[in-house]
Amino acid sequence: MSSSAPSSSSLSDSSLSRPMIRVAVAGIGNCAGSLFDGIAFYRANPHCNAGLLFPTLAGYRVSDIELVAGFDISADKVGKRLSDAIEAPPNNFVRTSEMSMTCDALVYRAPTLDGNPPHLARFVTESPREPENVADILRQTCTDVLLNLLPTGSLEASEFYASVALEARCAFINCIPSILAQRDDLRNAFARYDLPLLGDDIKSQVGTTILHRTLLHMLESRGAVLRSTSQINIGGNTDFANFVHRGETKLESKRKSLSRYTELAASHVGHHYDPTRGAFKHAIIDIEAEVFGRSPVKIAVRLESDDKPNSAGSIVDVIRIAKGAMDRSISGVIPEACAYYFKSPPSSLDDGVAFDLIRKNWNGPGFSGNGKGAHERR
Repeated sequence: MSSSAPSSSSLSDSSLSRPMIRVAVAGIGNCAGSLFDGIAFYRANPHCNAGLLFPTLAGYRVSDIELVAGFDISADKVGKRLSDAIEAPPNNFVRTSEMSMTCDALVYRAPTLDGNPPHLARFVTESPREPENVADILRQTCTDVLLNLLPTGSLEASEFYASVALEARCAFINCIPSILAQRDDLRNAFARYDLPLLGDDIKSQVGTTILHRTLLHMLESRGAVLRSTSQINIGGNTDFANFVHRGETKLESKRKSLSRYTELAASHVGHHYDPTRGAFKHAIIDIEAEVFGRSPVKIAVRLESDDKPNSAGSIVDVIRIAKGAMDRSISGVIPEACAYYFKSPPSSLDDGVAFDLIRKNWNGPGFSGNGKGAHERR
């Protein structure tokens, strides 16, 4: 791509010949912005597979994902085109390209519920508009997959979006730590309506928790005994400002992801808000273990990344699996996808086992990406 003249990409180009996955997003924050940015990049660079674990998954490419609606409560975002709303404050995600992007999909006023507590309201002024009927909009836009990217701790709002996904007959992906896919009643409801449900709490493509798990797995596989470990995450965006007040579900999700290795050791996971850090997260992992003859081993690792494109790299995979499941009438939770891509899945699988199942079940030649669209299912 030339640096002298930014290219243009449309995320709502109905002339595209391949079947599309129509996605609506709840919460037009930094994660939604990075997802939008990444889809536009791969659409403008169709032969680039860099950064993708699966260039094609369930018969779909990343460029086959089409964002058709957004839901938010911010006065700076509601009523705008999605491509404009992702630029509104307090969003500060790091752009991955120089493209000028367009998307005519609108951001609609959603019910606030518990999505904007006082500590976040100082960053976000709510729109004076009346909330829209979310289920109706999902039906009107023929949405296939509804994506939950609300702030951590939005328990009531997350449950609301799960319920409207059922009402509108959409697959639902819960990217935040609210316990949804882990609930028997919701799993049964989505299975009853022949809809996929994936969650909870998306893993970054290369994030602190997956790096921490990898190190602990290496120690276990080499016969070392873990004595203590800690993981500290520091960031300066609204996510970390939110964690200060209601980050317990996030911390619990991280603890659950590490629990296989830390059950007999002292462990700590923490979040800290530092506004000087900006968009990037700074993470520190410390490990103390013993090897042969109780000889001590100490490991210290520092990771710096922008969590938003990091999470988008996983989100594009679960979107494609969700649509592939709908094409094949596979409903309810998808164990291997939940185990591999989420910190708190309904049931755990070894990462290697889960990856092999994804490659076997979702990356084979049997997928053509030409299943029924939302308008054909309803």
